[in-house]
Amino acid sequence: MLYYLIKIAISTTLIVTISEIAKKNSFMGAILASIPLISVLAMIWLYIDTRDIGKISSLSMSIFWVVSGLFGKE
Repeated sequence: MLYYLIKIAISTTLIVTISEIAKKNSFMGAILASIPLISVLAMIWLYIDTRDIGKISSLSMSIFWVVSGLFGKE
């Protein structure tokens, strides 16, 4: 249970920090928010939880296809 609380605390802290930075400097907030931070965090948490490279590879390919499908259309 402590592990899940740590994951929630880290994820929440990052989101709140980025939103606070954006209040002061929207450009810097945009740069930080545009980094695929949530995707990277999801891959890190998945690796720590499973140590399964195949699952991480599958997740990253799924993220790629979703993002390319959303932004690949003109």
